[in-house]
Amino acid sequence: MLTPGNKLPDVDLFNLQDKVIHLVTFFLQAYLWCGVGIKKDQVSYKNPKIWQNFLLFGIVCGVVLESMQQFIPNRSFDTADMIVNGLGACLGLLGYLKWPFIKYILD
Repeated sequence: MLTPGNKLPDVDLFNLQDKVIHLVTFFLQAYLWCGVGIKKDQVSYKNPKIWQNFLLFGIVCGVVLESMQQFIPNRSFDTADMIVNGLGACLGLLGYLKWPFIKYILD
């Protein structure tokens, strides 16, 4: 996300490709990071640690990374990207709470 724009490959397969990349990236990031420090028997939407991880690695990270892009050559700040980052993080949190595939690393 912080690579200078002129170092990125110029691939344009379809409209909104950038937004899909943001959505998938933050979905995966939130899904994988929501469970840091959480054991199998602690997985619940009521656990404040899950929400702390979600806010830190999903929402805050998305806002900070998007805000920092305005200082990177050939990159720019985009509010829509920030919103899609948050949406992807929310979907990642829901995925983490719903599907127990990768979340029990500490057990």
